[in-house]
Amino acid sequence: MQEYIQEIAKIDRKRALEVSSFYVDLEQSIVNLINALNIGAKVFFVVGNRQVKKIQLPTDKFIAEVFCNNGFKHLTTIKRKISNKAMPLKNSPTNKAGILSSTMNEEWIVVCEKT
Repeated sequence: MQEYIQEIAKIDRKRALEVSSFYVDLEQSIVNLINALNIGAKVFFVVGNRQVKKIQLPTDKFIAEVFCNNGFKHLTTIKRKISNKAMPLKNSPTNKAGILSSTMNEEWIVVCEKT
């Protein structure tokens, strides 16, 4: 994730620090979960890969990597469209009229097994 965070930092250093903090916390949460699981346990993480400063963050790949680095095997990642979504399909993250960006319309289900 470091390369993505560095790209965000070129645009907005404060936002890059917030994103970095999110991934540190996410990794710690996964490590805490791992310690509570037995060999053979399967985990299913559902995540949306959001955009920050027009940079798409591959959170699904990050999650799979953290599990693999901690004694799990990545079985698959399933991508699916979010149907009946309550949020608009586009928003204005910059709050500038006419500048729109797509919101999350897909989710990824990361499936891993403890080996």
